[in-house]
Amino acid sequence: MSQIDKELAQAITNLNAISKTAVPRATAQAINRVTKRVVTLVVRDVAKEVKVPQKLIRQRLKHVKALYRRPVGYIHAARSRIPAIALGVARTQIRRQRGQFLVSQAGRNKQGRFTQRQHAGNTSIRVGRHVFPNAFLQKLKNGKWHIMHRSTDARYPIDVAAIPIAEPITRAVNKHANTVLQKHLPKELEAALKQQLRLVIKRAK
Repeated sequence: MSQIDKELAQAITNLNAISKTAVPRATAQAINRVTKRVVTLVVRDVAKEVKVPQKLIRQRLKHVKALYRRPVGYIHAARSRIPAIALGVARTQIRRQRGQFLVSQAGRNKQGRFTQRQHAGNTSIRVGRHVFPNAFLQKLKNGKWHIMHRSTDARYPIDVAAIPIAEPITRAVNKHANTVLQKHLPKELEAALKQQLRLVIKRAK
């Protein structure tokens, strides 16, 4: 047993002899501080990897705080894709060939029927640090605008352009949860126990 473990065990014993709630409160405080640190590291790593603003990742991480009656903390991570429209202002890009635009408007033939575009699917949408080829803006039935894109040159199918984050966010949570707990939880618990001891002594005076 290390010196820190011995000091923690002694502090817990002393506090339990004085107050029944001091140790659970200190434990909850330490867990919350460590969990908050994990969330910060996960947000930083995932945002950097998938090239999106940190606030979009932070919105998908919910920290359920530990309480002294329930000294257990949770991190709920929403792993669904981030719609591209949420990244910022969308700008349309048009491919050029020898100074000429490749996207042409649909015209009518001699019978008055619409003809196929000569150059179709050559637009792309740039939003944030991402570019989505063969994409366009469209207002959906729910009234919201989204960036849609085609996976092939065909007109259909089309899908909402989005950034996948399931694997990066899962990997980051598993990585930092283990390392931060091992490295910082004993120190945070020691500090929280000392703080609770000071409060107990202050109230006893």
